[in-house]
Amino acid sequence: MGKGVDLEQIYSLYVNDVYRYIFSLCKNKTLTEDVVQETFYRAYLYVESYKMEKIKPWLFKVAYHTFIDVVRKEKRITYYDDLELLNTDVKGGQGRSAEEEYFVKDSIEQWFQALGSLSVTKRNVVLLRDYYQFSYQEIADIFDMSISKVKINIYRGRKELEMIMQEKN
Repeated sequence: MGKGVDLEQIYSLYVNDVYRYIFSLCKNKTLTEDVVQETFYRAYLYVESYKMEKIKPWLFKVAYHTFIDVVRKEKRITYYDDLELLNTDVKGGQGRSAEEEYFVKDSIEQWFQALGSLSVTKRNVVLLRDYYQFSYQEIADIFDMSISKVKINIYRGRKELEMIMQEKN
């Protein structure tokens, strides 16, 4: 990350995004907390290997690889339904009525539930593209795959999500 980068500032800016991302992969609060802690520890250790990429995609790459390492080591993931933790950014006010706010929150929860039924690869790429607005190149770099493979997985994942959402309605 070079000399001008403050890890505490990075932590405060991105800890919630990293938490929501990891939680969406495993649906386990304890495992998520462990992975997030380990992610920022590794970010601190590897700060010198940072090559002035954008910080957020680099951090998500560290988080993803940390998640894979932790899951391999523990060989267990316990799922439980706690979408409220993912949706902490859905705030009231901002000109919406309580009824509109309910429908927005409900549709986000349905989307996350549907997302959970996709394969891990499709879930990852769709989540990073549609929820976190990462570029195709950033996603390709995080998962070490070609841009065309990223686009194909996003397309197929979105189609599956659309079918799942239509079945529920």
